[in-house]
Amino acid sequence: MTRMRNNLLVAATIGLMAVGGCATTGGNLSSSANRLERSAFALEDEARDDGERSGFRRDARELAEEAREFRRVVEDRDSSDEDVRDAFNDVSRRYHAMRDEVDRSDSRDASEDFQSVTEAYLDIEREMQSRDGRRDRDRYARDE
Repeated sequence: MTRMRNNLLVAATIGLMAVGGCATTGGNLSSSANRLERSAFALEDEARDDGERSGFRRDARELAEEAREFRRVVEDRDSSDEDVRDAFNDVSRRYHAMRDEVDRSDSRDASEDFQSVTEAYLDIEREMQSRDGRRDRDRYARDE
């Protein structure tokens, strides 16, 4: 009887750890998505204050809108893994286009303004990699 109770206790513990691990990953992804959205909208605000960067502001707004949509998909309990991946691909394309623009601008201010966006995006990317269970390095950004 003791052996059976111990086995049940071990099984229950493993089950709770598995459920907790899934909830934690989703929570981390949601938190990172929220940070990306806030950072992208802050980037747009920074660009708005600088009248010379209207194209930059438009791109920052588009990134912020993609980040918002990504966060909504992540937080929607009815979203499938494929929905999350598709939303990530959209935000990823927008992020990389924006990052390329920042690099081309050769502006220290733009780079500094973009740093918090990059940090949040890289957190999301790591979450997506662990969620996908693969390490397709060509698909993801570089920590530079």
